[in-house]
Amino acid sequence: MKKNIKAIVLQLILLFLSLPFFAQEKNILPRNPDYYSDVFFYALSLYQSGAYEQAEVELKRYIFMQNYAKGSYEAAALNVLAGIYEMKNEYEMAADCTQKAIVLCEQNGSKENYINALRVSHINYLEKASEGKKDFLNDNLYIFSYMNLPGFSDTVRLRAYIAAISNAMQNGRIEYAQKTYTKAVELFPQAWTEEQQTIIRDSFEKLNKFKPKNQKLAGYLSFIPGLGQLYAANFSDSLNAFLLNGSLIAVSVWSLCTLDFWTFSLLEFNPIIRFMQGNIYNAQKDAYQYNLKKQQELSQPICENLQNAL
Repeated sequence: MKKNIKAIVLQLILLFLSLPFFAQEKNILPRNPDYYSDVFFYALSLYQSGAYEQAEVELKRYIFMQNYAKGSYEAAALNVLAGIYEMKNEYEMAADCTQKAIVLCEQNGSKENYINALRVSHINYLEKASEGKKDFLNDNLYIFSYMNLPGFSDTVRLRAYIAAISNAMQNGRIEYAQKTYTKAVELFPQAWTEEQQTIIRDSFEKLNKFKPKNQKLAGYLSFIPGLGQLYAANFSDSLNAFLLNGSLIAVSVWSLCTLDFWTFSLLEFNPIIRFMQGNIYNAQKDAYQYNLKKQQELSQPICENLQNAL
């Protein structure tokens, strides 16, 4: 009986002594420590040493682990990963990572200056992702929001306007680009100097007065060897087409006049038809390239001065 009493007393003493330990653990656990921070810092060291492929793998691993235990560096990991995608010219992936980082920073109450810097990077990635495509940035929900919602800073809104204008210029939407630029000047009158505004206005006027070459007309004119290329302002190709196709046609006419039908059939049913088809195609291509080159020349002062906003 005495042994049982001693055992019970001993257990109560041990329980009493263990209470502070349990209380301490109870206070520690809700602090949500970053259990995988070592993975992030290891990825960061790889990135800083130039081992970008390995850093990408570790960053993705760290981001995936956030599904099990939220840490403190997820937004930073996404930002670094976006930089890796940028180096690989994968701008859509970079934009996606940056957008996720923005959402996390907004939820965590990060400084507004840092979030605005991420938004500007997001716009830059979206603009680069649209290059070489027929995607219109003004149709992008993020760009539209940056441009039109007053809650964003002037720096972010102006950068969105510049990206939308540049994208419209690249896709030949001159009228939209001019209207958007006019609106940007009204909203941000101090963004460009008077000299820059004059250059941009004059360039838009020249673009509006520019009359592009008609590709169909260039093709029709090519039935006369070299005339289509001459219309498209490609003088060297025009001379080559005139000499080559003109010589073949002259030989065909001569063979008909001398009743040399064998020579005529050899020239007519193979070389002349092929050369004429190539002549028409090249004239239309030359007209397209002339229009593109001319528009790029006229647009260059606009794009340069847009990017030099104050």
